[in-house]
Amino acid sequence: MNCLRQFFLLAAVHFTSPVLFAQNDIQVLGDAVFTPAELAEGAAASYLIRFQNVGTDTAYQVIIRDTLDPRFDNHTLSVVGSSHNYQLVRDGSNIIRWYFDDIALPDSATGGNNSVGYILFTVRPKPFLAPGQTILNRACATFNQTNTVCTNEAIIWIDVNAGTNDPEKDFDLQIVPNPNHGNFEVRSTTTSSNDPNHPPAEWWITDISGKVVWDGHAKDMAAASTQVWLERPAPGLYLLWVKDSERLEVKQFTVIR
Repeated sequence: MNCLRQFFLLAAVHFTSPVLFAQNDIQVLGDAVFTPAELAEGAAASYLIRFQNVGTDTAYQVIIRDTLDPRFDNHTLSVVGSSHNYQLVRDGSNIIRWYFDDIALPDSATGGNNSVGYILFTVRPKPFLAPGQTILNRACATFNQTNTVCTNEAIIWIDVNAGTNDPEKDFDLQIVPNPNHGNFEVRSTTTSSNDPNHPPAEWWITDISGKVVWDGHAKDMAAASTQVWLERPAPGLYLLWVKDSERLEVKQFTVIR
């Protein structure tokens, strides 16, 4: 595996360990390293923005602003999911705004996990970027038009050697059905390896606040397939994380009432 890709993968695994996250942050979900060839084929970066009302009273409006690097094609931005209803505003520039009006987001002291919101979106870097470039992305949240909190910077890297000796591209996990009521099956599209040296897989499920609600293990990533029953899950977005020593897979699913 390419050293640069391995560095970012291990960093992602460390960052996504089952612990409670800081609540105003942005993360790259999945791979953070792309080759020019992958970009030419339309590869997209996946971002999760989380925001929390850390003020002293309920926030009735939250505005999330993401000023995309000009090396992103902002016309390809696609919102995959969000915690609350929003209005998306694009003014033709690289500034993207989400307006959460009448959100009634409680403060963290009284609302706990209910004080957290999120946006999950994808956007494509422009094709044919030169190797060695890094693209930073951060977002800022404004609560009640008075208090603004900005996130960390999430990084993706353009690397000409990324993908060398990578695992097979046809590996994938499916969550069926999705959305669901907390009862679903995790399916793998590939056959489990019989190689005794193949790294075992760990996997867990977190809610949007980063709290682990389910965890397990498997012989390898392709064997990570089972029936899952979540106990009294609250409606919302959840993330399934599956990792071994070489790769990380992230799948999102939605629990409905």
